[in-house]
Amino acid sequence: MRFRRKMNNEKLMIYKQIAQAIRDARSILIASHEDPDGDSLGSQLAISRVMRKLEKSPIIVNQGRIPFKYQFLPDIADITDIKNFGGDDNFDLVMILECPDAERTGAVKNLIHNGVKIINIDHHHDSRPFGAINYLDDKASSVGEMLFELFAAENLPIDRETAILLYAAILTDTGRFRYNSTTKRTMEVAGRLIDMGVNPREITDKIYFALPQSTLRLTGEVLSGITFHENGRICLLRLDKKMIDNHKTDISEMDGLADYTLAAKDVIVGGLLKEINGGFTKVSLRSRDKIDVSHVAHKYGGGGHINAAGFGVNKPIDSIINKLLDDLKELVHGSV
Repeated sequence: MRFRRKMNNEKLMIYKQIAQAIRDARSILIASHEDPDGDSLGSQLAISRVMRKLEKSPIIVNQGRIPFKYQFLPDIADITDIKNFGGDDNFDLVMILECPDAERTGAVKNLIHNGVKIINIDHHHDSRPFGAINYLDDKASSVGEMLFELFAAENLPIDRETAILLYAAILTDTGRFRYNSTTKRTMEVAGRLIDMGVNPREITDKIYFALPQSTLRLTGEVLSGITFHENGRICLLRLDKKMIDNHKTDISEMDGLADYTLAAKDVIVGGLLKEINGGFTKVSLRSRDKIDVSHVAHKYGGGGHINAAGFGVNKPIDSIINKLLDDLKELVHGSV
């Protein structure tokens, strides 16, 4: 079941279905996509806090390391990496956040058995209604914004720590309120969270301005190798395994690098290529205005938003970069 914001009755019905499913559940798994980001982490922890206030015992399991910049989030130690999970997987409710499909949870999908009730909450425009209950809104800035509306409508408790988690989710998935997904409603929700005790500067500083020195040095090296194409309309950055090893930096700390690809004047499409172990390369794409980089990501089995998308391929950087550049050139030429 899908809704758009103007369909108030349908929206309220979905809220009630989700709230009732949580109240009826005994064991609850909360999952999100591989390599969790600010929206997935903040949203998972926020819904977990609400569940515990309802005297539930939720379990959060993800695949991938938690970046250093999110370690300050309340209850962050409650999140388990799938490789360390050894508990009972006999869940009777699974909540999947920010995933277009269950496959995006990575190895966590192995904990989701046939017949279990799934609540699917997402704001990506390519999301599929794979759950028993589907709360999908591609007009929302983030899952954090969607959860705030759910909590408010169902009078579910939002304490200061939950407000911090929701604000962090919204802040990061809007690119500090820069992306086109930022709406009047987004700012209203952020304002409500501030009224609940969130300190905007403190949250922003902890996420964006408290980088380890090794991360900043590696950022400098990556930026020194920046390349521009198509008369400066395309910008590419590359981060290979050797660079990561030399600086002894965790790859999860470099997710914000992609935003630098749009920092230069005239650039309308950017790409960051990160080479992981075994030659696996992750690509993060960015664009301006109505240039849809998610179409390129889909070609490689990925997805995302119009202005921010990504994918991964089992190839080293040097074997993918030229093909990617051709795809981005085609995208740029089609936008003229």
